[in-house]
Amino acid sequence: MANRIRSKKYQGVYYRDTLNGDRVYEFTYKDLEGKKRWIKVGKQSDSFNESDAYRKRLETLSAIKLDGDEPNFIKKRRIVKKLLLEEVAVKYFEEYKTRAKPEIYLESYKKYVNKIKPTFGHLPIVEIKKEMLVNWLKSFEKTYKQASINSYHATLKAIINYGIKNFDEIESFANPAQKISIKAPENERERVLSTQEINHIFECLAHKPKALLFISIALGTGARPKAILNTQKKDIDTTNQMITFGALKKGKRYSVPLMDELYEMLMERVADLKNDDFIFHPDNPKTIPSKALTYEGIKNQIQPTLNELFNQDLDANDRKYRVTLYTFRHTFATHLVKNPNINLLDVKKLMSHSRLQMTERYAKVELHEGTKNALSSLYKK
Repeated sequence: MANRIRSKKYQGVYYRDTLNGDRVYEFTYKDLEGKKRWIKVGKQSDSFNESDAYRKRLETLSAIKLDGDEPNFIKKRRIVKKLLLEEVAVKYFEEYKTRAKPEIYLESYKKYVNKIKPTFGHLPIVEIKKEMLVNWLKSFEKTYKQASINSYHATLKAIINYGIKNFDEIESFANPAQKISIKAPENERERVLSTQEINHIFECLAHKPKALLFISIALGTGARPKAILNTQKKDIDTTNQMITFGALKKGKRYSVPLMDELYEMLMERVADLKNDDFIFHPDNPKTIPSKALTYEGIKNQIQPTLNELFNQDLDANDRKYRVTLYTFRHTFATHLVKNPNINLLDVKKLMSHSRLQMTERYAKVELHEGTKNALSSLYKK
């Protein structure tokens, strides 16, 4: 780079001659901290001269004296710091925490911290492209369920949309996550326990009364495992022989009638409990009725037996066919909709589904007997 040459006419103004015969005009000044700064004004080929450089210098000095701020033409030249996804995410979760249920907020925040932040948190939002998101989502396909992948996608999309709405820097930015279609889960549970299999489970767990009661409630009400574990004595309606489960996900509290045998089992279980005590509570190393048993606590009592009976030849990630604690809920709904006298809307209420479409997946279409016979003799002479 050519040496700067001081102007003989204007204080603080310099110029440099370039190899291609052009001339570049600059000026220097000291900022509020006393640091010497150099500002490029323009080239002679673009009609700039020493007078222009001097005028810009005076404008700069005048602005510093008036309000300590730099003039607009310098601000425009300064490299603007790009808005990072992490900066938007912090504000998004601060706002989301005020309107979401604590468990929903925590679940969403963990998805961001564990799956989104490591890849995109440090990036400027304007540099996040659709192709990057597609590859990121594909990286989960071998190890995570499609429903989980969809939730990561939805969380990232919500954060960027929040940024577009609330930050001027990206108000005109097109959300790349918005352009990616959500894949329907291909791993919905299909495993349904037969009556014979259910009886076999009861036989194998006859020595574990707490496990038997949990399974009986799951098969008798279709409730989610966590809802069962959060149930207290006061949630049992002895007048109407019903049990009320707390709200999970986006649902509401709901009640389910209890079969006589199940009701008697429950009343025996809670006989010595206080109203605020949990039906399922820790008993080891000591009994704490005021505390709910964890999911892992009940799973450790039941899942080993289920694995031995049904899961030995199945992949650990086979959501469709592995028998788990959630299989009891699926079994309840599937057996229920087979009854021709059952109203699907009632099943929706019993399952605490937000949409009827969620219930309809349990309504398996049975082939007419005549169709079955026709298929069995197809192509036979």
